[in-house]
Amino acid sequence: MLDPAVEAAARALATKLKASPAIAAFWQAKAHFDANEQAQSLMTELQERQQALLQKQQMGTLTQTDIEPLRRLQSEARNSPVIMAYQQAQQQAQALLPEVNMGLSKLLGFDFARLAAASGL
Repeated sequence: MLDPAVEAAARALATKLKASPAIAAFWQAKAHFDANEQAQSLMTELQERQQALLQKQQMGTLTQTDIEPLRRLQSEARNSPVIMAYQQAQQQAQALLPEVNMGLSKLLGFDFARLAAASGL
C-alpha cells in the first residue's frame, strides 16, 4: 500500500504537470487531432503503409515503386497543421519528462528514472 503522504505528493506533482504549458498544449493538440477524422485517417494510412513496407523489406521484396506512396503520405502528414501541431506538442511534452525525472532524482538522492525502469514502473 502506498504511503498516503507519498500518494498526496504524487497527485500534487501530477496536477502541476497537467497545468504546465507543455502538457496543457499536448492535451489541447491531442484533442484537435482526435476531433479531426482526416488527420486520423492519414496517420492510420501512413502507419499501415510503413508496416507493409517494413514487412516487404524483411522479405527482401521492397522496390522503389513501393516507397513512392509512403513518401506521398509523409508529405501530406508534414503539410497537415493538425498533425504537425500534435507531433510538436508531443515532443515538447516528452522533453519535459527528463527534467521531471532529474528533479525527482535530485530530491530523492538517486536516479529515479533508472530505478523506475528497472522495477517496470
